[in-house]
Amino acid sequence: MKFKNIFFDFFKTLLLVVVFYSGLLYADQYMFLDLQNYPYISNDFRPYFFERDLATGNLIRVPDVQNSFQFKTYNLESLDDAALYRVEVRPVLLEWRGTIAPLDSEADSASFLSGSMADSIDFCLKEKLPLRKVHIVTYRGNVEAVSYVNNADPVPKIELMAANPEGMLEGQTAIVKGGGSSLLEGIVRGYQAEGRGRVRLYSINDKYYSKRGWQAEPNRGACGNTPPF
Repeated sequence: MKFKNIFFDFFKTLLLVVVFYSGLLYADQYMFLDLQNYPYISNDFRPYFFERDLATGNLIRVPDVQNSFQFKTYNLESLDDAALYRVEVRPVLLEWRGTIAPLDSEADSASFLSGSMADSIDFCLKEKLPLRKVHIVTYRGNVEAVSYVNNADPVPKIELMAANPEGMLEGQTAIVKGGGSSLLEGIVRGYQAEGRGRVRLYSINDKYYSKRGWQAEPNRGACGNTPPF
C-alpha cells in the first residue's frame, strides 16, 4: 500500500511538471491579424494539384478552375450540429491523426493538430464546457481542412486548424491542395465583414503565417498562453 501511494504521488508530480512545461512550450504560439487594413484577392485560394512534367520530372502547379471549395459551419451549442459533427467531421480528424508517421514535419504537425482537435472537442462535449464552432472546407465531398474557433470574445480566436496531412507530403500529386489556406481566408473574410478589429490564431508554424500578414503576440509568460485543450 505504501508503494502504491508513492507511485501515485510520483505520477501526480510528473503530471504537474508536464502541464507546467507544456505551458512554456506554447507560450509564444498566439498570433494576430489586423483586419482593418487586411488586403486579399478574391478567389485567390482555389483548389490546385501538382502534376509531374514527364520531360523534366519537375512538379507543376495546376489550378482546378472547374471546382471550388465548399464551406460549412457546425455550431456545437446546437445538439443537431453536434450530432452532425460526430458523424461528418470527427471520423476524419481521427483518420488524419493516424495518417502520418513522425518524420515529415509539416504533415506530422497536421496529424498532431487533428488529434488534439478531436480530443479537445470530445472533452468539451463530455464535460458540457463552453463550446466553439467548427468550420470545415470540402472538395468534391471530402473534408480537406477543419478549424475549431471561439468567436464569442471581442477578439475571435482560431484555436486549432488542421488540413489533410496527405496533401502536405513532399511530391504528392494526387491530393488537392489549398484547403487550409482557403478555410483560414474564409474565416478571416467573415470576421472582416462583421467589422471585427482583429483575430487571433493559435500557431505552430509562425513563419508560414508571418509571411501572410500575421504578427506574433508578445510573450506573456508560461501562465499567459496555454494550449487550447
